[in-house]
Amino acid sequence: MSEHDPAAIARPAETSLHPADRAALARMHAVRPVWRGVASARDLIAFPDRTILHAGPPVRSGAIAAPILNSTVMAILFEGWAKDETAARAMLTHGEVQLAPAQDVGAMVPLAAALSPNMAVQIVADAADAANTTYSPLNGGMALAQRLGLCSREVLTHLRWMNGNLAATLEIVADDDISLIEIADRALMEGDDCHSRTAAATRRLIERIAPRLGGDTPERRFLDRASAFFLNLWMAAVKCIANAGVGEGSSIITALGGNGVDCGIKLGGSGGRWFVAPAEPPEGNLLPGFQSSDRLGAIGDSALVDATGFGAMTAVSLPQARGPASDRADVLPAVHRGFERSGIKVGTVARALVRGGTPLDIVLGILDRNGHNGRIGGGIYRPPLHPFTAAVASLAPTTLPAQGI
Repeated sequence: MSEHDPAAIARPAETSLHPADRAALARMHAVRPVWRGVASARDLIAFPDRTILHAGPPVRSGAIAAPILNSTVMAILFEGWAKDETAARAMLTHGEVQLAPAQDVGAMVPLAAALSPNMAVQIVADAADAANTTYSPLNGGMALAQRLGLCSREVLTHLRWMNGNLAATLEIVADDDISLIEIADRALMEGDDCHSRTAAATRRLIERIAPRLGGDTPERRFLDRASAFFLNLWMAAVKCIANAGVGEGSSIITALGGNGVDCGIKLGGSGGRWFVAPAEPPEGNLLPGFQSSDRLGAIGDSALVDATGFGAMTAVSLPQARGPASDRADVLPAVHRGFERSGIKVGTVARALVRGGTPLDIVLGILDRNGHNGRIGGGIYRPPLHPFTAAVASLAPTTLPAQGI
């Protein structure tokens, strides 16, 4: 038996589970995501012609956030669809380039990142079901990462290096399945939350591939400094787990993200429909010189990481949760048995969330709403409850038999 007995941890909250949610959690807890390699996005994702993927729900016409606009311009130039920034912006204005939510096609992008066909993606698959495969772009580090929503020659140069030299290196060294749950489970015991804190997980990941990375190369130096490199992989892993929550009557949160203007969710039984609300900015600490009015609304697909039990929600999902957080145990009712060391609960039940009336806590970076200064802070975002209420109300009645977790 593991250090934490999953049955003992999960039993009290499981008694009130709807059969559809119980079945969905059972499927999710059977998923074992592995890093299966790196390849070009165009070879794995069915991109419509000249389409770029972004975080969160669909962008409303005429309401694209400045950081996403900047990142999309960088993606257009990276693809060679336009000769300069002015031409790239004109393509967007005239509808010659389309935008689509990454989560609709099984991809996950951080903050204001924009994913285009010739960019590299990390492949994450369920070791037991190769049909359940998800994708995420490479983590760009801290200074010139495209996810920060900046538009400059330096960002474009870094984007080309990331998807050129670094991607080619990782394609060679990451050619054997690496268990992401094993890394995350150990990292949780070392103080990571698998969202805002990923240094331990990144270290363990780099240790796995280090023997083939070589010595003092630009790629190795970048990875040694990129303490959040694991995060993008984990975002895809969480999506892989969440995919298994899709099914008739399931109120498990299977998609959640923001595009800086709107925040959207999907439930396992909602048939792929987004339920959307305006995205308020996260509440938190800003860098010196910035004020509340500079904050962009919630942005990024990494919100799903917390909505699955990691990040800020570890205050509820880990066995040591105490006090007010432990009173929300029915929102995250059951341990994923793949996490033998940490005993973390995985999979948020929207029925319980709506019934309890306490919003999720999601840790997010805060971007400059004008797209000039990148990340200006970090804080907690609490999605409003009404999209969850509407999504739960839309679920069709089911006659599923009871099923254990």
